[in-house]
Amino acid sequence: MHLPRHSRSKRPQTIPHRTVVSSWIGSPLGVLANLLPSLKISPLAWFLEQFSTAFLAVRLRKTFKYDVIYLCDGDPYIFTPFLLGLVFRHYRWAVVLAGIKALVSPTSFPHKLFRKLINAPMWKPIYRSSLAKNQFTFICPNEYIKDYFETNFLDGILSGRVSVIPLGVEQTASITPQKEARRFLGLPEDKVIFLHFGSLHLGKDIETVLAAISGIPDVLLIHAGAVAVRMPLTTPQELLDLVQHYGVENRVIIKDYYIPEEEKQYYFGAADATILSYKRDTWQTTSMLWEAAKFRSPTIASDVGELGELVKRYKVGLVFEAENATSLKDALAHFLSSSQSEKETMRSNYEKFGDEFSVDEWAQKHVKSFRELCQR
Repeated sequence: MHLPRHSRSKRPQTIPHRTVVSSWIGSPLGVLANLLPSLKISPLAWFLEQFSTAFLAVRLRKTFKYDVIYLCDGDPYIFTPFLLGLVFRHYRWAVVLAGIKALVSPTSFPHKLFRKLINAPMWKPIYRSSLAKNQFTFICPNEYIKDYFETNFLDGILSGRVSVIPLGVEQTASITPQKEARRFLGLPEDKVIFLHFGSLHLGKDIETVLAAISGIPDVLLIHAGAVAVRMPLTTPQELLDLVQHYGVENRVIIKDYYIPEEEKQYYFGAADATILSYKRDTWQTTSMLWEAAKFRSPTIASDVGELGELVKRYKVGLVFEAENATSLKDALAHFLSSSQSEKETMRSNYEKFGDEFSVDEWAQKHVKSFRELCQR
């Protein structure tokens, strides 16, 4: 439920029908968790921000009489609106089940314990009571997540309450020519460049990428995105250690910062292809495929969940076996041996992908969901 900040003092004048909020309460703990990861307080910092943000949304809804509270990335902390629902009745909640942490099984004991606590059966009476006092709708981007929450979460307490709304592609993005993009970023024009984009998190598998790249000479890899995020899963030093371990120090470029929207066109434009490497138990719809689609970048993707299915169905790239460096190396070699015509076909196939997953249709389905929620 990470949302952009805005002033809490008054209702926005330019868009009077909605307000976007985020709380800062968890941030001090988040900073401390980044500085001292051994404290293992990241889950607590994340939870405090989720809960305080939801509480702030409730206050704003009460003040401005909003019809719906829309929570983005609501899991695995979706119990926060249910807790608030015990006190604040007759509220309408639209919760997006798009977060990664409920669908990826962390290996560390604190994460396992925290996840087990969040999904403990003792919460069932709270969910049932809150569902009876308020109106809830749950939205997710694919059938894998829908099935997980309707059948596995708290013995199916959300059964029949989850709807699928696929992500939408923004088809108006500027596509920068490769030479221009490489000059802007200071990259060589005569090298094959693969892009690994986005913040690192538990679902991503950059180690497999580094291992595969180590076996293919004369190619560059750019990682563009924050390495140490709010919930530190990979520190910058750990990534550098992996790069050194695989002996690719001279062929990997790390841009360790949040890439603003206006710079994305240069990274995707400079790359010959984008690598989407995810771990085997990742079920979420990766937004990175939609980013690649926006800039029509051929994609080399893990065969996980909907990601692998979409890449194969729309023929926008190649698929490799998740967590298998040899399989990824073979896919990269296959791409390198493909003709220019084949690569251009991958790019052009994104047109159909964009037509079937338009951002306008995504917005219309959300509006319909909100209206149905208000009519209950």
